Amino acid sequence: MVFESPGFVTSRLICLFINEALHVLEEGVASAEDIDSAMRIGYSFQHGPFEMADRFGLDSVLAALERMFREYGELKYRPSIVLKKMVRAGHLGAKSGVGFFKYDKDGDRLL
Repeated sequence: MVFESPGFVTSRLICLFINEALHVLEEGVASAEDIDSAMRIGYSFQHGPFEMADRFGLDSVLAALERMFREYGELKYRPSIVLKKMVRAGHLGAKSGVGFFKYDKDGDRLL
């Protein structure tokens, strides 16, 4: 059973995961590709945080984080500046063909 909560359970968790990955990227610790690879290899994730964000839509991730930040007022929900810049640039992920990675017209990732 899940009680009413802004962002629901899964969205809260995955958005925080993606946002933290964005902070790691901003700090120059590793590239988006290397962070995704580390999560796939180290934790058996099917997709890393950046490919997940691209598949969800960067605008959707941003909207969810902004909603939770307004609702909770906690800094952990404040969206990364990189995410905001990408959305403003129209880089929305698979639906626009470009996000952290590039995608074909069917939404399949180009290597």
